[in-house]
Amino acid sequence: MAALPPFATAAELAAATQASVDPAAADLALASASAVIRRWTRQSISRVVDDVATLRVIDCGELVLPQRPVVSVSEVKVNSLILNDWVLSGDRLLRTGGWHRLPGTTTYPDPGLVQVTYTHGWDGIPDEVRAVCLDLASATLANPSMLRQETIDDYSRTFAAETLGAGSLSEAHMMLLSGYRRRIGTVGLR
Repeated sequence: MAALPPFATAAELAAATQASVDPAAADLALASASAVIRRWTRQSISRVVDDVATLRVIDCGELVLPQRPVVSVSEVKVNSLILNDWVLSGDRLLRTGGWHRLPGTTTYPDPGLVQVTYTHGWDGIPDEVRAVCLDLASATLANPSMLRQETIDDYSRTFAAETLGAGSLSEAHMMLLSGYRRRIGTVGLR
């Protein structure tokens, strides 16, 4: 998969910070913030067309596609055999008779891998994701050295604790992003 674009633009970052921003610094801060968000959510979030996922058959009833939301599935195959007897239900592929059998057989071939080509992600970046990206990038630009306090002669500037870990998500950020985080069953991964 090609590199994914950041969740916000340099112009949006300049508007959010209400300051002129060096384009190279803005691009780096936005790319870093987007990477932090993707790592925490375990989701690409951006629309990806014809992504290929190789899934191991564990539960014979369904295969869960790793990226959400699933827009469409264009191909499902095992080894070189294309399967057409599946149904997409949300982010799950269901198959009559389960995933442990191939048409005309009673078992699934080793190693039990299914290759799925599908399109996933949001058409536009959700507002909450963009807001967190801009917040992280703003913090990085405001305090790139991650200083707690800076003093020059009689001038002193103290940074808020939230800007010290530029590039790390706060509890408030995690709350905003929690709906985009990949889950297993009904339990969220931390």
